[in-house]
Amino acid sequence: MVDNGVLRLDEARQVNVMLNKDLGVNLTVVDASDLFLSRLDGVEDPEQKRKIIGNTFINVFEAEAAKLEAAEVDKGKIEWLLQGTLYPDVIESISFKGPSATIKTHHNVGGLLKDMKLKLIEPLRELFKGAHPPPLAFCLYLTPPPTHR
Repeated sequence: MVDNGVLRLDEARQVNVMLNKDLGVNLTVVDASDLFLSRLDGVEDPEQKRKIIGNTFINVFEAEAAKLEAAEVDKGKIEWLLQGTLYPDVIESISFKGPSATIKTHHNVGGLLKDMKLKLIEPLRELFKGAHPPPLAFCLYLTPPPTHR
């Protein structure tokens, strides 16, 4: 997980506890706040900011994947990037199913690098926030804080 410096208050810690402690996921949290904020410094255009954020996320994920691969040579290559993209992010950012206009690019959809090294997996991509994730979270035994934001 990448802390970009503009997460909700205490979100990185809460997600780390939920995934590591509660669910047993081996999660690495990278504090890249300074990098993100320095790249955004002085940028006023919201669309440009979203693209910078998306590109920086990929830069940080790929660098961290390389570090993890080097540290744990016998564990294999890191090939996948898991994102929690939801359908509203998609329909606002790109034409997904049928003709539509871009409302705004989301950093996790239209702001991604074209030449990413990691393959993208987005298991929630076609779900709506209000309708699908809370019941899905209940089935996965996730506690309410991350599912009711």
